Amino acid sequence: MYGGTVERLRSPLVGRESELDELQRAFERALRGGGGIALLWGEAGVGKTRLVEEFGATALAAGARMAVASCFESLCPPFAPIREVFAGLALPDPFSFESFASAAQPSQSARYRAFSEAADALRNPEMPLLVVLDDLQWADFATLEFLGFLIPRLAKMRTIVLATVRSDHLERDHARFDLLEDLKRRGASIVRVEPLDTNAIRTIVVQRWPQERAVNERAVARICALAEGKPYFAEELVDASLAEPYEKGSAFAPLSIRAGVLARFDRLAPEAQKILLYASVIGRNFDAALLEALSGSTNDAVCGALADARAMQLVRDARDRIGGFTFRHAITREILHHELLAVQARAIHGDVAERLAGNPDADPFDLAYHWRAAGEDARASAAYERAGDAALYRGAHHDAEIAYRGAVESRSADDRSYASLCEKFSRALSANAQIEEACEYAERAVNAYEAVAERERAASLAIKLARRTYEIGKPALAEEIALRALTLSGERGPVAFGAYVTLAHFDSLQGRNQTATAYLALADALPGERATLDRRNGNMVRAIVAATSGRLTEAFEHYEGAVAMAREQSDREQLAWTLNNYGSRAMATGWMDRARAAHEEAALCLAGDEFAKVRASTVQGLAFSELLTGNLDAAFAWQREDAQLPPGIAMTRSARIALDVRLAYYRDENERAIALLSSEALDDAFESGEAQRIGLLAGCAAACYDAAGRRGDADALRSRALTTLRSVDFSFWLLDQLAGAELAAERDRARALLARAADDRGNRAACAFLTLFDARVARRRNAPETKTLADDAAARFQAIGWPWERAQALEVAGRHAEALDLYRSRGFLRNTRALTQRRRRARHRAGRLALTPRELEVACLAAAGKSNRAIATELFIGERTVETHIAAMFDRFDLTSRRELAALLETSPRQVAGEPPA
Repeated sequence: MYGGTVERLRSPLVGRESELDELQRAFERALRGGGGIALLWGEAGVGKTRLVEEFGATALAAGARMAVASCFESLCPPFAPIREVFAGLALPDPFSFESFASAAQPSQSARYRAFSEAADALRNPEMPLLVVLDDLQWADFATLEFLGFLIPRLAKMRTIVLATVRSDHLERDHARFDLLEDLKRRGASIVRVEPLDTNAIRTIVVQRWPQERAVNERAVARICALAEGKPYFAEELVDASLAEPYEKGSAFAPLSIRAGVLARFDRLAPEAQKILLYASVIGRNFDAALLEALSGSTNDAVCGALADARAMQLVRDARDRIGGFTFRHAITREILHHELLAVQARAIHGDVAERLAGNPDADPFDLAYHWRAAGEDARASAAYERAGDAALYRGAHHDAEIAYRGAVESRSADDRSYASLCEKFSRALSANAQIEEACEYAERAVNAYEAVAERERAASLAIKLARRTYEIGKPALAEEIALRALTLSGERGPVAFGAYVTLAHFDSLQGRNQTATAYLALADALPGERATLDRRNGNMVRAIVAATSGRLTEAFEHYEGAVAMAREQSDREQLAWTLNNYGSRAMATGWMDRARAAHEEAALCLAGDEFAKVRASTVQGLAFSELLTGNLDAAFAWQREDAQLPPGIAMTRSARIALDVRLAYYRDENERAIALLSSEALDDAFESGEAQRIGLLAGCAAACYDAAGRRGDADALRSRALTTLRSVDFSFWLLDQLAGAELAAERDRARALLARAADDRGNRAACAFLTLFDARVARRRNAPETKTLADDAAARFQAIGWPWERAQALEVAGRHAEALDLYRSRGFLRNTRALTQRRRRARHRAGRLALTPRELEVACLAAAGKSNRAIATELFIGERTVETHIAAMFDRFDLTSRRELAALLETSPRQVAGEPPA
């Protein structure tokens, strides 16, 4: 039994939010006297026990009492787990040998009496009781019978029973399966614990990796493949791989898992063991006919061996093909394969490869694997490359990366085909967001092409290398590579056009529009036809230049042209990139419908787990769309998905931090927000020279520094950012903060940037922020136009659909009740708390609750249902003055409607009029 505290769990729980919520709901029902039994149903290693530990810690913290018992395979006498629970709770044992179990066959009345006494003993009115039964699939029949008896009685008790069940062990144990099904029919709930997805397993692996040791990505990928969604396997594999550093081909299966597999393997007959070892060489999936031919065994022997192995939970039938089998777990096959001597395994692999080579329908992945394991590197490399080509053709970039890696590792750099192989490998790596390695192999390919005088191919690939180098945050080096491409092209032809456009792109991203325009002119002056991709890239650069030069209508025309060209290409990755760029520009300028439509279409282009690089950009676009429109729950959901993606390009790394920081800021989580920031991340953004990275990250960071009381850090960061900005882009939060800058020069520069962007009336965000900026400055001077400007800004933000910014404007206008209602309804916790505290302090000032005579007149007419215009006409005052009076009253009395104002006048007329109580 556990006491009132639990040791710190070894690693954070990942990917089990829904299961924990389900258990928490069951526990809350038990607190109200509606207990029950929940069966945690899942395969071995899937994390059932870990889930129970996490939930148990929560239950104990809530004041529950907890008892734990386990069932053991082939060693579970009658009522053993129930008696263990009673012993842990220091309760009398109703199933003791003396009083009950000593009888050869207890009477029905004795059984009923014992069951009733046991059920009554578990009734605990003082505190909730949590009973955990581990491995219930091995429980004795008497225990299962008692649980069936207990279910209806638990419905009126503050007791919940959690039982873990290994579903895979019930496939051939029909008697226990029927009894567990009976528990479900009687009312036991089922919590299915499924294997986690690859991203969640990768998170577990990386979290468990020691911080002082660099993460070995090859080992991580291998662990994820072997774990197959099982957290326990993943953790054990990490520990084993760290104890014995990863080497190519190593299984690093931990003793805890290996011992269990080999214990079952050892129970097979020698002939069956030999057949199963041959099967392990074929692979995770294998065919009985091929196994028969390889092992030289009879059909009866193979069938008998597989039947025994199936009974030992080592293999199972492949339901999609007759005669097909599969090892139950990838790691099972790995362990058995390593029981063979290396020389034995190599010979069998060669035999398998020869047989597959004669089959035109054979999977090239399988063929390549077996050739490589047989030591035939040249044949393996050729097969791997064919597999990679097939995967790339269908857009399966993860498979392509694996295949091309195998081909590259098996091929000499002196081979004439090495350059084209490295180029294809680089493309797959880039799509999977492995950008630095993609650059490495692209550079190898460029050098190899140049060495054999294939200058045009070298130049064409150098352009892609330049773009990828820029993506990893090395703009100066990227420009050098693009210039190299220009030289290799002889400054003529379509490759030169691509080089000029690429150089223009780099300059436009860093705000050097004049230089970018000059490069575009050089590109346009080249004779010849343009490829669709090159024309699309040219349009994208023209769009950026136009947008940052105050010509937004023109920019959108270029973006839409680029999207149309991308659709012509039928390239999902390029279309998604183009849509994301269009969506980001639309979002930054306040056109949320366009932004959302573009990002949603980009998401549709990326169905499946491929295109990790562009997926990160798409997910972040969707997250920021939800954040700006005030749908924080949806933004958090996209943030969680984004966190599971690879680091990706430099821009998405900055945006990821900014998103996390901004959400933490809204949730009033200062410590979390500050912890997310680092000087390295900020320096990387500044070194890029890109306004969208600098302004976005600096604006989010400075707001958090202000909230944490680090005003000096916030001011320094804003000043540093302001000196680098040439355009607004996503810098609006930063520029808005600078309305409160102490230095007039900084305020003037920030306003000038907003004003230049707002000169284009199509830039709705810039126009709204400029108006809010002027309202903030006016408030500093106590200027009379403050409310007019702030009201205008609030209306502009409402038209855009940005509630947080609208609430900020409402605050400046003095419409605090409306602002607070907006903050509260959208979940902006920091602003809700801050404004509530300010209003509470204001209300404690003497006389604040009394209305002036004029306010009382306005209030009575408004309560009577008259419009602002009618009130203004009757009182001979301006309509704007009426609005001001009503907003002040709403704020003072925390009202949100005129109906509430009327009710206040009816219930407390003397109080609001400032008269003493009767």
